Amino acid sequence: MKCTGVVLVACLLTVACAVEVDPVRVNLRVAEPHQTMDNFGASGGWWADPIGSAWGEPAKERVAELLFSPERGIGLSAWRFNIGAGSLYSGDNVWDKWRAVECFKKTADEPYAWSRHAGQQWFLRAAARYGVRDRVAFACSPPIWLTKNGRGQCDPNVGSTNLRPGADADYARFLCDVLTHFARQGLPFTHLSPLNEPQWEWNGGQEGCRYNNEDMIRLLRALGAEVKAQGLDVVVDLLDAGEWVFLLDDEDWRQWAHKPAPTAYVHANGTKGWGKYRGYIGDLLGDPELRGILGNRLSAHSYWTDNGRDRLVDLRRAVRADADRVSPGAKLQMTEFCVMQHKRDLGMDTALHVARTIHSDLAWAEVSAWHWWLALSPHDYKDGLLYTDWRETGKETVLTSKTFWALGNWSRYVRPGWRRVAADPVDQGDLCVTAFTSPAADKLAMVVVNESRDGQRLWLDSDKPLRNLRLAVTSADHDLAELPQHGDVVEVPARSVVTVLADL
Repeated sequence: MKCTGVVLVACLLTVACAVEVDPVRVNLRVAEPHQTMDNFGASGGWWADPIGSAWGEPAKERVAELLFSPERGIGLSAWRFNIGAGSLYSGDNVWDKWRAVECFKKTADEPYAWSRHAGQQWFLRAAARYGVRDRVAFACSPPIWLTKNGRGQCDPNVGSTNLRPGADADYARFLCDVLTHFARQGLPFTHLSPLNEPQWEWNGGQEGCRYNNEDMIRLLRALGAEVKAQGLDVVVDLLDAGEWVFLLDDEDWRQWAHKPAPTAYVHANGTKGWGKYRGYIGDLLGDPELRGILGNRLSAHSYWTDNGRDRLVDLRRAVRADADRVSPGAKLQMTEFCVMQHKRDLGMDTALHVARTIHSDLAWAEVSAWHWWLALSPHDYKDGLLYTDWRETGKETVLTSKTFWALGNWSRYVRPGWRRVAADPVDQGDLCVTAFTSPAADKLAMVVVNESRDGQRLWLDSDKPLRNLRLAVTSADHDLAELPQHGDVVEVPARSVVTVLADL
């Protein structure tokens, strides 16, 4: 077909306009620092025990390389190990057999059996081999022999928590015994997370235990004493809240939500007479003793807060302001996220959604850590970075996703100790930017998320000269591909996540 007359003129005008569009000017202020980054991580919960126990060494090594290698994978700098409660032994009604978890101690009188969690232990050793700095031991429920109902799940009759009355010290001792054992094996954990999403009811499906604020504070004090007694060098990580909203004090919540009753948004709430399950910043960081045990930090999850400016931006800014007011210098960490939707998506749709969420956590909540949930999933669900169909096919194969590589745009290049610096515009339509510098302030990694179906052109205006620019691109055509940068204008492909690397 020939292009003639008016059509030809329109074609030429379209091309000319595309060429003449000014690039977006990104103003980098290296001399204006924000939070120091601790790590990017993911979890071995559920999947690592069966796969680490059953798969052959080559297949497991491939998974470890993808997760932990900063050269051939995404270079995670934190790894989460699930200390099971023993729901495997108690006949709990779990949704999936992989969620029925072992325990290092099956009964109160049984000695510890350190051979359990063999699969997770394989990946823990692999993480150490690759130099993963931070290792987090987390528990979703007390062991079944310390619960009121003898199960790793609650029921409506156990009240505010399933932890037996007076068992706080026993539970703290169990957790610290586990950490002491691994420290003696040369695999010390750096963080201990004793509970998970305590405001949900956890009456079935998987291991879980609710705790109202008073229950949680009793356990925290017992844990602080036991950590000291056993001489552990570990960060006590609380509280893996199910959503950012639960951190807000009531008045901050009212100002953000424009509603009068903060109890309305809590599942395990005061209408059942179980107490308070919210306001964690004030109740935990506002208490000097508890703040000291926690090292002036709190953790939360980004579930249900990954859409809309009111949640992606305004909520996170409210949480950050609340923390800064109650306890200046407080660290916030995002310690679990996946997309709560059925059907796998190995492509860019989910990757861009997740990238926007990572950006929002970093830019507005100013988190120092960001962790995905299942590093590897067998499910037809948007919960994995990597996927396998081993349960159906018997083949030890691994599928990567664009979400996996998009997380790598941060985790491979923004290493522990790097610091976020100012970069404007932070959010502009379909474009968002976060920038980081190395501890010596001699290297830059700027992550650009472009959700538009059009490419974007960027002009970098920095208060410190940039040299040796190169790119790492995740898009429909590239999996964290490292490419040279030519010229002064950075070309960001449509629907991509790009890390701009430079020497300073």
